[in-house]
Amino acid sequence: MKIQIWSDYACPYCYIGKRHLEQALANFAHADKVEIEFKAFELYPHAGKMAVNTTQERIEKKYAKSPQGALEMIAHIEKMGERAGLDMNYAGVKNTNTFDAHRLYQWAKSLGKGEEMNERLMRAYFGDNLELANHDNLAQLATDVGLNGDDAKKMLASDDFIQAVKNDENEAQIIGVQGVPFFVFDGKTATSGAMPVSNLLGLLNQVYKDNQADNLAGASCGIDGCE
Repeated sequence: MKIQIWSDYACPYCYIGKRHLEQALANFAHADKVEIEFKAFELYPHAGKMAVNTTQERIEKKYAKSPQGALEMIAHIEKMGERAGLDMNYAGVKNTNTFDAHRLYQWAKSLGKGEEMNERLMRAYFGDNLELANHDNLAQLATDVGLNGDDAKKMLASDDFIQAVKNDENEAQIIGVQGVPFFVFDGKTATSGAMPVSNLLGLLNQVYKDNQADNLAGASCGIDGCE
């Protein structure tokens, strides 16, 4: 089974949804047969290289909330993170452009460190509250997962992996992704949002069961032999 996940490092529900999926897979009997592919999506494609507002200010503007309403939304998300086992300081995040963070992930994936890099980037944003457009920060994160920081800086200064990120974003447009996290199971079953662990586990079992049925239905014999 292959699971494709469109997500952004600036998305709290993507971090929570990622942890929920991991917890569901821990209870899925066929987890060893699951391949996960993370794909890029930018919630703030026009954001700059430096943070210009707080989480509270951004929520007030984006969702037309009062200061109290914004604080309640922040607290709710942090509580969701806590229940998922995450130490999230959503109030303190520094929102910047995440395009280069997605490039860094693609580069790390090409070197066999994609899973570690993806997790480190999430934790850097929500736990360490780092600006993910800052190349020094990104190089340090590469070092944290065992990659060469100088090589990371050279990559970020080049055009490498720009097209890979754009391809993910273009594919998201084609299949109609409106929000993240967005999960696609085996290219045919799609769902969005940070679903509860029990729902994800049920979906994993259902997709696996459907795949087994498809495999059985696909076996047949004719006058020229069996396929």
